[in-house]
Amino acid sequence: MNQRLLFLLCLLLSLVIPLSACAKTDGSAPTDGDPDVAASVPAAEQSLPSEKAEQAGLPAGVTIEELFSYSGAYVEDGSNVPCENICAVRLYNASSTHYQYLRFSLQTSGGAYTFAASTLFAGARMTVLCEEKTPLEGNGILATELLTSVPFAEPPSVHTDTLEITYADGFINVRNLTESPLSRVYVYYKDTDGNGYLGGITYRVSFGEIPAGETVQSAAANMRRATCRVVFATYDG
Repeated sequence: MNQRLLFLLCLLLSLVIPLSACAKTDGSAPTDGDPDVAASVPAAEQSLPSEKAEQAGLPAGVTIEELFSYSGAYVEDGSNVPCENICAVRLYNASSTHYQYLRFSLQTSGGAYTFAASTLFAGARMTVLCEEKTPLEGNGILATELLTSVPFAEPPSVHTDTLEITYADGFINVRNLTESPLSRVYVYYKDTDGNGYLGGITYRVSFGEIPAGETVQSAAANMRRATCRVVFATYDG
């Protein structure tokens, strides 16, 4: 009789142990009663609610790839004064829309910051420094708010069929390739780094009227940096 009871008890135990081991295979989130499981969840998964909030205040396809502290020249106001550890973001425009201007704010656990990005082309990345020139405080983005969004009315271009643009040593030369005068000629340029465009700022140089076949030169103070690139031009025919 005792042997039969012992056999039944062993049988019941063999059924109960596998069931308890499978209790978390339904995909449910770890609870406070599962400290080992909770500790093993990757940090990226733990911050998913913040990532969703991060994207909610930006145009579709525009994302913040990185929130970080920046040290170097403060380019956003053209002063290029040295700064240390100020709040910065790296934007990526995965949409098909070229943005002439974007302005937005974001909130972290330690503060609020405002950013302005101009000439954010489709497919481009851009590092933007906060307007406040203040250090990054807190971890992660809690929310963003879009303040201004202005897409280009027409796709931006350097108009290689109309203009020949060359630049070096702080000067830009523009030649009118047409047989008619061009008025209100402007060339726009931005700085770059290894991650894409550096700074939300876009520099503009005026060339006034350029007669047919003629070349006009204008000084471009920030073009002295070899990392600067012409991004588009405009004119009236």
